[in-house]
Order: sequence, then C-alpha cells, then structure tokens
Amino acid sequence: MTIVFFMVPVLHIVLDNKDSNGRLQEMEWEVFCSQIKKEIRISSKAEVVSGRLVLTNNNESINYEKYGSYLRRRVNSSGHETLLQNVSSVTFSRINNSVKITVKDVWGKEYYVVVHSYIQWFPVI
Repeated sequence: MTIVFFMVPVLHIVLDNKDSNGRLQEMEWEVFCSQIKKEIRISSKAEVVSGRLVLTNNNESINYEKYGSYLRRRVNSSGHETLLQNVSSVTFSRINNSVKITVKDVWGKEYYVVVHSYIQWFPVI
C-alpha cells in the first residue's frame, strides 16, 4: 500500500513530462514554419538537391538539411543553426512555385507545411 502511495506522484510526473515534450515539439514546429515561410517567400530560387532544400537569396546559398536527429540551416555551406530536434526523416518537394516540407519525428508523428513563393521561380527541369 505504501509503495502504491509513493508511485502515484512519480507516475504523474512522468506523464506530465511526456505531455510537455509533445507541447514543446509543437511549439518548435510552429516557430520553424514561421521562419521558413519568410525565407522561402523572399528567395529568388528554390531547388531540392540530394535531399536538401537549397534557397538562393541575395547571392547566398541557404541549405536546409537533416543532420543526425536535427534539421539544420546553413548559409554558404558554413554554420550550423539547429531548427528542429528529434527528427527521424525530412522530405523536401518543389511543386511549381511552392515548397512542401514533410518531417517525421522520432515518435512517428508527421508534420508538413506547404509554402508558396510570391517571387516567380524558374520551372523545375
């Protein structure tokens, strides 16, 4: 009886922690979507190369790529800005003047966003 009495609070803490991790993941995704929308919409070019999203803006090459269990951003092949954590897979697709990003986290939950550019890009060959 005493063991059960002490286990209930511990179980409650563990479950609360799991819920807060999920909320944190959702907030991280929302911030990422906001940032990538701004960057895609001002880019003069977007292409998918070797599983990476490559944006061109003011003669800078901006790469979005999976790195371990992270999604990171690099400018001109340097730096390491972590955008998302606990990433299992990421897929970038260019559809006309839009980019679709699909991310699956390590818990199997899938997220996606489609961003349309206001600047006309050259067609994908």
